[in-house]
Amino acid sequence: MKFEAVRIHSAPEMLVEQIVGRIQAGELQPGARMPSQRELARLFEVGLGTVRESVKILNAMGYLEVVRGKGTYIARPLPDRDREDARFYQALEAVSLAELMRTREIVECGAAREAADLADPEGVARLEEVLASLRETARDDRVFYPVDFDFHIALAEATGNEVIVEIVKLLVNKAHHYIEFMGGSLKTFEPFNIDRAIETAERVVGAVAGGDAEGAGRAMHAHLNIINYELEKEFPNRGGSPSHGDPEPGGRT
Repeated sequence: MKFEAVRIHSAPEMLVEQIVGRIQAGELQPGARMPSQRELARLFEVGLGTVRESVKILNAMGYLEVVRGKGTYIARPLPDRDREDARFYQALEAVSLAELMRTREIVECGAAREAADLADPEGVARLEEVLASLRETARDDRVFYPVDFDFHIALAEATGNEVIVEIVKLLVNKAHHYIEFMGGSLKTFEPFNIDRAIETAERVVGAVAGGDAEGAGRAMHAHLNIINYELEKEFPNRGGSPSHGDPEPGGRT
């Protein structure tokens, strides 16, 4: 006897399904302006947070276009229905990862500046040790990213602030959830991205060792921006903050 897996849908997911259903039924036409988020919350009898999350997902899927200062519109053209299921779950991952990366950017760029201000020899030595491990594991993505996560924790520890350490550990643990997604959908395990990760990590360590707080913050931004760039490329409408700068030749960052 075969059983189908039971999946519990969140409120945003259910709202996404309802809106997609109305678009596909022709009740919402491509190019039409959507009601405001407050109006959608009233119409569907859900919270404003549910509407915001649903709009982000639909934006990443390609069903909605959010025009800053003007409103939200039904996309023209609509996405390919044959890819809809896969794109739906990828969009969920992309939106969640974008929010996580924005949080990591705020916390970890600040941590890099703090570590550089302190420039503790023991903390620098630990960073250099992890950096050597990154170089050794560069061609084995099964172990490279766990070591990369060690680098982020070592940087937090170099601040001498236990609260920062605990916050970064929490963020790193959440990032483990996205390892398969990053390597599959985003291609962050490609050699050029791993090389870029090592190069930016080297810049972080150099800036911390030299007491260059602003340089450390910029280098850490570039290190995290590798994932942001791939997210922007694969999901240009993911609803997160745009990736900014520090591109390398050929447009990669």
